[in-house]
Amino acid sequence: MSFPEQPADPDRSVKDAVRRRERGLRRVSATTRWAAAAAVAGTAVLGAGYAHVIPGIAQTTAPAGQGSGTSTGTGGLQPSGQAPTPTPRAPQTQSGAS
Repeated sequence: MSFPEQPADPDRSVKDAVRRRERGLRRVSATTRWAAAAAVAGTAVLGAGYAHVIPGIAQTTAPAGQGSGTSTGTGGLQPSGQAPTPTPRAPQTQSGAS
């Protein structure tokens, strides 16, 4: 049974191993940064795309003081014509226990 050959200079093999590890860590860090940047850009693109698809989200508004004050877009909230009226009945509650 033969043993693997020992390097002539153990310090050199350690330095090479450290260099390879550092180079790998730099590559992983760079890849992680690019992946994070791509994720942020993709999120922004998808958000902008969906904002134009969903009605009522991507409406532009007139500056303050202009316009009639009514919303002409679809999906916007509008105030009701009258306030809610109180009811004469007492509130009824029910617990989940039997």
